[in-house]
Amino acid sequence: MRFRFSDEQEMLRRTVRAFADRELTPEYLRELDANARAPHWELLPKMAELGFTALPVPSDYGGMGGSVVDTTILLEELGRSSLSVASMLNFAIGFGCETVKRFGSDEQKRDLLPKVVAGEMCFAFSLTEPNAGSDAAAISTRAVADGDDFVIDGAKIFTTGAVEARCLVVATRTDTDVDRHRGISLFLVDPKSQGITCRNIEKLGMRGAGGLYEVHYDQVRVSKSALLGPLNGGWDAVKATLERVRLSQAAYCIGCAQHVIDDAVRYAGEREQFGQPIGKFQAIAHLLADLQVEVDGARWLLYRAAWMVDAGDRCIKEASMANLACTEALLRVTEECMRVYGGYGLTMEFDIQRHFRDARLFVIGDGSSQIQRNLIAREMGL
Repeated sequence: MRFRFSDEQEMLRRTVRAFADRELTPEYLRELDANARAPHWELLPKMAELGFTALPVPSDYGGMGGSVVDTTILLEELGRSSLSVASMLNFAIGFGCETVKRFGSDEQKRDLLPKVVAGEMCFAFSLTEPNAGSDAAAISTRAVADGDDFVIDGAKIFTTGAVEARCLVVATRTDTDVDRHRGISLFLVDPKSQGITCRNIEKLGMRGAGGLYEVHYDQVRVSKSALLGPLNGGWDAVKATLERVRLSQAAYCIGCAQHVIDDAVRYAGEREQFGQPIGKFQAIAHLLADLQVEVDGARWLLYRAAWMVDAGDRCIKEASMANLACTEALLRVTEECMRVYGGYGLTMEFDIQRHFRDARLFVIGDGSSQIQRNLIAREMGL
């Protein structure tokens, strides 16, 4: 067993760090946050030039055919600089891309995957509804066959990036007479289709990752060729998508957690009280030491799960464990490190407040911590 990465993976890590140092400056990231501005189409083409968007795409479609471990490294390093930017990239190479790779038709793959590689495609996952959150299978948005088309009617909420995306992955109910997990279908929908309206929802954190929207579908007509995966078989695609997204989220959460610790250690070495740096006080030193232990432990849970996916092993439990450990570690790190800064941590002049706000999403979205614990317990036989 070797606890090290390959030379190529270390080069990837250095490349991502160099990109972040050059493009994701503190001033730039503060501006995105302050103005809730999503930089999809100014950053994705730059990432494409470095191969970031090609990394997980199969070589048959112009990609690099990288491993899940490779993608985890990419997202972890981007997360060190910005959770919002890492999340934005994941909406290109994660949510829709992974679903199309696994469940898409040959025509859909030929159409969409080269656009992902070129930095010209970003998806939004339109799943959650006002009465279907953690209970995702309770969705009621309908898609009804009409000749060569389907007609979609319903409402979604908390669809991140619906306006900024160039393709919506919409979960619908196509059969109301079967078990609720069996009557779900996914469709690839152009966000500019007639009948789609979006209402922006002001949000606390992740303000540079794309807007948060309530989306209404009113007689939205799509071709039957827009069906992603088998008719009435969409639940399997939803589960597979969320399982992979849990690893992606864990990656940039643990990257951010490490960055927050590093910043706090730096500050603790510079800030003096009672005639010495505050990092010399055991209360601060032990706090940061405990946080580093927690983050390192969570990181290895993450890479074990990524390795298992690459090996073809079933890892529902391990993916949920990694997500739970990494997202909860980020939550604790941001909360505890804010104490290190004292009053300065509550000012907009220090970035810890942004990390504190951003971290709150990940113990709720795409499977809350409680849902992760349910999945883990179920896999344990409980």
